[in-house]
Amino acid sequence: MAAAGLGLAGLVGCSASAGPETGAVTTEDLQDLEDRITGLDDRLGALEGGVLEDEELLGDGTEGGDGAAGADDTDAFFADPDARVGQRVTVSAELSELISTTDVGAVFRIAGESGDPIAVVSATPPPQLGENDVVRVTGTVVQVQRDGFEQDFGVAADELFEDADGWFEQAEGQIAVSADRIEVLDERAGE
Repeated sequence: MAAAGLGLAGLVGCSASAGPETGAVTTEDLQDLEDRITGLDDRLGALEGGVLEDEELLGDGTEGGDGAAGADDTDAFFADPDARVGQRVTVSAELSELISTTDVGAVFRIAGESGDPIAVVSATPPPQLGENDVVRVTGTVVQVQRDGFEQDFGVAADELFEDADGWFEQAEGQIAVSADRIEVLDERAGE
């Protein structure tokens, strides 16, 4: 009986894997997950706390403005929106097209004095908006990608659009602002 116990103990000690383990998690995977959770925590805090305080809106301090609520990046943003991908901006512009408003968010385009209109996506319902209103938007500049939409904007595309596929056909690859703050500066609806 003692020999059987020793044999069993020997088998338990030799239970090492014969090959590489599938599903192994790398440090890079963990960092990516941590970054995603931090981003979601930030958005959740904004939703729970209402409008963020100005000191919480500080951007990354890059040239052309820092994305703080008081710093206006409008001219630099519309001059070269592609150069601003990944940066926080605050821009003031006319709402040129109201694409979608739902109880979970909104999508609209803003137009500067030059350049193409830029989409703005908000994961929270904005104030009452109308075409031609002048709005101030603060958020992060992103390139629209179908597979990263929910992560980039904090809301699923099918919760914002009746025809999400149609919107992606037109907007994928374009620049948009993932807005966490929207203010109506001048109501001009119907003008």
